[in-house]
Amino acid sequence: MNSSSPSTFLPKLLSIIGLFASTAVLSQAANAGFFDSIYDVQKAVSSIGQTADTFRGSKQAVTNLGEEVGLVSPNDMNNQADGVKIIEGTLLEGKLKNTSLYTQADKNSMQVNSLSQQDTIIYMGREQNGYYYVQTDKGEGWVSKPLVALRY
Repeated sequence: MNSSSPSTFLPKLLSIIGLFASTAVLSQAANAGFFDSIYDVQKAVSSIGQTADTFRGSKQAVTNLGEEVGLVSPNDMNNQADGVKIIEGTLLEGKLKNTSLYTQADKNSMQVNSLSQQDTIIYMGREQNGYYYVQTDKGEGWVSKPLVALRY
């Protein structure tokens, strides 16, 4: 049997305790590094959220300004050309060389005239079945929404 004297046992015990203590310190340092990384990720996600909020606020400010100066009517939220809300009196233009102007909001109705890309088209504030009711130098009638764009 191996008997250890107190003089050799105590240094071994202190060595083992020191080893556990240093392992615990290293473990805490590793945990601290991990938590620092988590904190950095949290800050980055928060920053992305703040940027998104800024964009939403800017978009709302532009919409509000458009309403204030009369470019956009809050009552015409569904009337859009190229993703922009339009109001009565908005100038449009044909996207194709020739755009049909119909008597009804239906491509099977009688054609009033054919509009060129140079013709000025004025939106009259009515929309039906995917068509805008418009007035032009070539007459009044209905044009297909996807075939017209805002005139700038």
